[in-house]
Formats: sequence, structure tokens, C-alpha cells
Amino acid sequence: MCTTIGFSYKEGCVFGRTLEVGVRLNNRIGYVPPNTAGFIPTLNGAFPSTYATLGTVFYDIASFGDGINEKGLMGSNNLFPKMATFSKQEAPNKLNLTIARAFDYLLTRCATVNEVKQTAETLNIMAKGIDDSDLSNEMHFFFMDETGDKVVLEPENGRLRVYDNPFGVLTNAPEFSWHTTNLKNHLHLQPENIEKRTFNTHTVSKLGEGTGSVGLPGDFTPPSRFVRSAYYVANTPVDLTHEDAVLQAFRILSHADIPTGAVVDSLTGHKDETLYTGIMDTWKKAYYIKQRSNIDLQAFYLDDFNEARDIVFVDLKKDMVL
Repeated sequence: MCTTIGFSYKEGCVFGRTLEVGVRLNNRIGYVPPNTAGFIPTLNGAFPSTYATLGTVFYDIASFGDGINEKGLMGSNNLFPKMATFSKQEAPNKLNLTIARAFDYLLTRCATVNEVKQTAETLNIMAKGIDDSDLSNEMHFFFMDETGDKVVLEPENGRLRVYDNPFGVLTNAPEFSWHTTNLKNHLHLQPENIEKRTFNTHTVSKLGEGTGSVGLPGDFTPPSRFVRSAYYVANTPVDLTHEDAVLQAFRILSHADIPTGAVVDSLTGHKDETLYTGIMDTWKKAYYIKQRSNIDLQAFYLDDFNEARDIVFVDLKKDMVL
């Protein structure tokens, strides 16, 4: 499971995600320099990165789960189970590659959401890539640029279906258009309290705060996380400072943070947990992250890697002393 949000503030935009898994993964910070030769292997040959990019990778694999590039384009690669479909045939006049390679291609080679949309039309997402280890997983993408423009891309029979995303939210299945339609079931939600109501001439007053958001979904299913996150993003002030915007993003995503034992796979017994929460920021070209086992914020900046000429992996502090 994953929840991704993005919104604008006075100096720029923030974009962040949670990653939930039933097993522990070694997530690290990865940096890919501009013009890194052969970074993206495809069935049409290997392509270089174009822009310096910073984000989360796993183990020592140079492939992003999310990240921000030097132009301020930010992206998140979210699980899309039982919905993503891929091509089994190479397409002429298209770039043929698997879903993870497609995400790396768009994140490291596009500067804006408009460029992401145009480039997506040139891609054919294959079920299998250059070898037996290069297989597509069921994923979909959310991209946002430094102007605040946002787009969702979902693979359907090898084609990336494009959706504008004014809501600034992506979770998981079903398809993005279903989630946006489902918002129509929650038009009553509002931040202002409902002070009282009259029932058959009898007036009843509120018990406490938050009466405008009664009925806001609170569970961890993708539809509920989508509605809950969309409500919080929609009611976030647009005049926040940089510091307040980053903290607001962490607060919103904390509502998708799964406590240990709250969600259990009935077949495997695996307990889904939030592995990390990462927030990207266009103003400082920064990546802030907190871990499940270390909730202290760790900050990384693209400028910190200006001298790097090769791909860099950075281990995160996974433990804290209490």
C-alpha cells in the first residue's frame, strides 16, 4: 500500500508518500548524476539520465521508488494490484521497457508534467524487458512539477493512460477515475463545525470539535485513504511557509501510517507497516524522510551531491535511542 500527496505553498510545492509493506526492506537514499550513461536499460537500448535526481532506492539497486530531479519534477511509483496490464509484444516506433524502467525514464529525463505527458505517449510498457529479471510489477505513477501541475499515469495493455490530478492524491487500486468519482459520496465533508441541528422542533448541539468531518473514512483501504487525504489536501492553506508546508505534508501522511498489528494479511500472516514517509520540496530541492524505526527527520539536498560523478547510495539511520 502507498499514499502520495502533493500541494503548493508560498515558495514552491511539496510532494510526499508513505510506503507500506508486509516485509522489511532496506530502503536507502539514491542519487543519480545528470547524463549517467546506460542508466535506463530498455529493449531499444540503454538510455542516460538527463537531470540529477535524488530519491528512495532499495538495497543497491539503482532504480527509484520516488524522487525529485534538479528541475523540480517529483514522482511516486505506487502499487496498483490487479489493475495494471502490460504489453507482451514490442511496439514499432515506441520505446519498449518495463514499468520500473518507465518510471526512471520519466523521472530522470523530464522537466515538467507536460513533458511527462508527451513522453508517456512514446512508451510501450512491456510485461518482460531485457531479461528474466526485468519484469513489470503492478504499479502506477503520480508526478508533480514545481508549477504545481500534477498527473497520474496508469498502465493499460502497455499504454500509459493519462489523468490530470487536481486533487493532489494517489493511493492504490482501483483506477484513478474510480477514486475521483467516489469523492461524490463525500460532498458533505467540511472543516467548519456544525454547531447544532433541529430534529422535529428539538435542537441538538454538538458534543465537541470536528462535527463538519463526521463520516470521514478512517480505515486503511485505498478508497478511504484517497478520500481522507484529498480532504486534508483540499483544506490545506495555500500561504504556508516552507517549514509549515513540509510539516503539514508529514501530518497529512501520518493518517496513512499503519500501526503494527492494525492490518494483517489473512493468508500469509504478514503485518503491513509503514516503512517510511518521504517528503520532497521544490524550493530547496530537498528530500526529507522519517523511518518506521527512527522518526527523526533526515534531510538530503540535491546540492549536497554536486561533486558526485557516479551513482551514490546513502544508508539511512534506522534506529533511535529512546
